Amino acid sequence: MNESITDNQRWLSRKYLAYETLTNFFFVSAVWLYFYRLFITDQQVGILDGLAFAIGLIAEVPSGALADRFGRDKMVKFGQLLAGSGFLIQAFGSSFMPLFVGQAIMMVGVSFVSGADEALFFGKLNFNRTSVNWRKLVTRGSQLALVSSLIGTIAGGWLHTINPRIPWILTGLTLIGSVLLIWSIKDTRPEKEKQKFSVELREYLASIKVGFTQFRMPKLWLYVPIILTVQGLFYTAGWGLLRLVLLDRFHFDPFWGSVVVATSGLMTVGILAMMHKYAERISEVRVLTLISLGAAASLLLSLANIGVWGFFVIFAIYAGDHVLQPFMSEVLNNRTEENQRATVLSVASFLRTLPYVALAPIIGYLNTQNNLEYFLIIWAVLIGVAVLVYLSLKKKDDQISMIQKQVSVESRVPEISNFE
Repeated sequence: MNESITDNQRWLSRKYLAYETLTNFFFVSAVWLYFYRLFITDQQVGILDGLAFAIGLIAEVPSGALADRFGRDKMVKFGQLLAGSGFLIQAFGSSFMPLFVGQAIMMVGVSFVSGADEALFFGKLNFNRTSVNWRKLVTRGSQLALVSSLIGTIAGGWLHTINPRIPWILTGLTLIGSVLLIWSIKDTRPEKEKQKFSVELREYLASIKVGFTQFRMPKLWLYVPIILTVQGLFYTAGWGLLRLVLLDRFHFDPFWGSVVVATSGLMTVGILAMMHKYAERISEVRVLTLISLGAAASLLLSLANIGVWGFFVIFAIYAGDHVLQPFMSEVLNNRTEENQRATVLSVASFLRTLPYVALAPIIGYLNTQNNLEYFLIIWAVLIGVAVLVYLSLKKKDDQISMIQKQVSVESRVPEISNFE
């Protein structure tokens, strides 16, 4: 962080770091599939996840528009309450329906939060856009989030052996606790005149349309292939079935699986520390390309029967997710107007979540049939294509930016007469 930041920015930065820490105590992260297996099959898990995530996906973009219009602080607090309640409902469920209802409520809550919390803190902190202060803060927040995730993962693996319901209860309570942590943070928004419901509805729908339109513009379009394939893969592994399916494929039991995930988190903390230290020197293109190709290589490596060496697959996917996130956050926030930020971030989250809605039932079915390699090969190829598209569009974007800078400089230089 720079010394030039204000006392209020320091206070908000500490709040952000504490919020990131508390909301990442996911005690269920390495054991949730094993909990579900007590009551339903893997194929039912795929169906449950696909339906629940589809409901969350439907709520994703409207939630961003609502946050931009009525207050990001309200959406974040309400969303965390819903997410925590969803975990508690699942904690006491013993069949498909309560597990599905709890998962759906949790996903709607997560949809309300995603984009809104980042837009809330980004707007309140108001860092200089030419600095890397926001990226450094997000990187530091990711480090703390990983530490809390590490603690939660190991504790959850151990608590699962005592009572499988305890990790779900604790996860729900920590999310609800995050609401109290940020209760004093208010989204300062200009007062608007009250309008008829029909007018409000038209403006609301128009803001959603604008959010999608932003991603059709060159400034954001070049990132769409990476969001869909690479971040979509990371979402499928982090929030969905894939990571636990891979742990099972590499023959890790619930406890050792939690150790693998926690160890991956600990190593990623070190990587993020280096990123924070050398933030000014790190190239966006290099990071996005290496992370994407590493993810594709990990999927192809999973085709082999590598046993405990599968740790490196889990680590590559885990670390890639957290290394990529600060860069995507910086890009999307800096290239978006203030009054559209939460909507645009929600559209980005929508795009990242979209693949898993279709993939969840497919992965569950393929794993049940011992044919997961079809998914691994196809998705690795799609990532390779996405990297080529990104590099091509990025080159054009850089050329346009250079021309615009040259025109801007020339317009400020007074015309000098030529003397013969």
